[in-house]
Amino acid sequence: MSDGLTRRVAMGGALATAVLAGAAACGDGKKSASDPAASGSATAGGEASASATAKPATVTAAGLVNGSVPFGAPVTLTASVRLRSLTVQDGDGRTVDGKLARSGTSWTSAGLIGPDVCWSWTAITSKGASSHGTVASTAATRTVRATANIGVDRTVGVAAPIVVNFSAQVTDNAAVEKNLQVLMRPAGSSGPWKPAVGSWAWLPDNAPNSTVHFRTKQYWPAHTEVHVILPLAHLDWGGGVTGVQDLDWHFNIGRSQIVVADARKHNIVIYRDGAKVATYPASYGLNSDPIRNTRSGINIVTDKQQTVEMKSKRYHYDEIEHWAVRFNNNGQFIHANPDTVEQQGKTNVSHGCINLSTANGKAYYMTAIYGDPVDVRGTKVKLADTRTELYDWALSWKQWTALSALH
Repeated sequence: MSDGLTRRVAMGGALATAVLAGAAACGDGKKSASDPAASGSATAGGEASASATAKPATVTAAGLVNGSVPFGAPVTLTASVRLRSLTVQDGDGRTVDGKLARSGTSWTSAGLIGPDVCWSWTAITSKGASSHGTVASTAATRTVRATANIGVDRTVGVAAPIVVNFSAQVTDNAAVEKNLQVLMRPAGSSGPWKPAVGSWAWLPDNAPNSTVHFRTKQYWPAHTEVHVILPLAHLDWGGGVTGVQDLDWHFNIGRSQIVVADARKHNIVIYRDGAKVATYPASYGLNSDPIRNTRSGINIVTDKQQTVEMKSKRYHYDEIEHWAVRFNNNGQFIHANPDTVEQQGKTNVSHGCINLSTANGKAYYMTAIYGDPVDVRGTKVKLADTRTELYDWALSWKQWTALSALH
């Protein structure tokens, strides 16, 4: 978008941001494009000039609200006569991308106009007469933050969803969602970006604030670069609420590492880029206790800790474990547990975690990254939205797309 937006990618925690430049609002004495003085043969926010036989164009803006265009949408300017050109600049003098219709009588910006900004325009008719004016946008009623879960240039696994947390409730979900872009191309490529095959879903994780996740239909292709464009500071989230910043950043999908964890076989099998690279004996959650069952479904690695304290009031334990890879925020890890080595590969005795030997636990730990899928099979209890934060892959594609505001 060339709408007064200067993109600057920064890293703050896991947040990728782009910063809105200070585009000046239309000052006193300047009139909007709807004002006759701004768009005809007189001056306003600019000048009009013409020969005796060439009449300058009158230019008006569509959808005015009290003399301003609504922010969060493209701007359309309509001319009274056919134009040779219509040039629009933001408050910093940069050209705003847009397209003049084939009829030559209307122009539409390629991107959105942000809140409380002013663009200036110059229209030149087919006969060479010029006119000038300005168009202002409405102001936001409230400005709040949004954050994303995957940081700039981070490398993640093939099941990683993009999660955007809003520090307010989004009430116009469709208006926001239709402007969110996720593009991809092979890592290291300078070729064109292509839309990722996936869908956004509005989830109630942080109610009353809003959360939206992007999940691909199938796993991300390995070794892929992803470009996310979220013009949140240019969008009306509903009721005039908007974002502090636009988010615009890149991250990477690494190798494909998929763990197939079968409780009936009492092992885990690790596949890397399609090849089986390891099989480790394991012990899963106790079969006879549904609360202790490891939950079947496609879980997602969220973090890992070399040393972690695990405790439960219900089951009266408080222990230190090592080489722990979390795949479910309900307290389930793949981790080393030397106390269950005799049961690993034979029977399931844990409190829900997947136990490995110390050597195997460390070996797996060293390869795991955020977003790797852990496909648990063969237990009586299914992964569900009430039991973990990232249940994106527990839903069928039909269930997932039903959570989009656009489907």
